[in-house]
Amino acid sequence: MKTLLRGMVAALVLVPAMARADRADRMERRAERLQRQGERREKHGERREQRGENLVQKAEAKDQRAEELRAAGHVKAANALERAADRQERRGERMEHQGERMERQGERREKRGDRVEHRANALEQRNANAAAPVTPAN
Repeated sequence: MKTLLRGMVAALVLVPAMARADRADRMERRAERLQRQGERREKHGERREQRGENLVQKAEAKDQRAEELRAAGHVKAANALERAADRQERRGERMEHQGERMERQGERREKRGDRVEHRANALEQRNANAAAPVTPAN
């Protein structure tokens, strides 16, 4: 009976330590996921920003073409092309801003992942120190 009770007490003492270790593992996995998401977000933002810049360049080319049409006497076609160029330019600028914002979000997410990983390592270290019995120095 005594050994059975001792076994139960030992199991109950070890359960919180195991739960803490599991928490540290979960935190570490979360940190890695945040870092990966941050990297993806940054790359996606860079691509979106580049795409926006390309749209702005195309809009400028359309503006130039509209001026040529206007010089040739095609006013209505030039006006239509100019409106299309304005729309495309606004869309490109909007995409650039979205890309910049996404890059900043990615950087923040990566940094947060680093911080969570650091906390997970500290928690793991505390758990390792708590699990090791402290012996007084004689």
